[in-house]
Amino acid sequence: MTEVLIVIVIIAILVALGFGLIGMLKGGKQGSDKMFKSLVTRVALSVALFIFVMFAGAMGWIKPNGMMIDAPAVHQPVQK
Repeated sequence: MTEVLIVIVIIAILVALGFGLIGMLKGGKQGSDKMFKSLVTRVALSVALFIFVMFAGAMGWIKPNGMMIDAPAVHQPVQK
């Protein structure tokens, strides 16, 4: 359920991005207002998504998948 909600919010962010593009192409006062509303929507959704992901991780609803790559170990030079 959590993953579905995250995907829905990401799609909503992309839709708001599309509305911003339409506003930018339209131009003028009406287009500028549309772009501004789209920007506010995208920022609000992105912040809400970030907070939700952090909360879901803290609650244990989502877990890391273990695909993190460790930094390479520093090798000591061979002494002669």
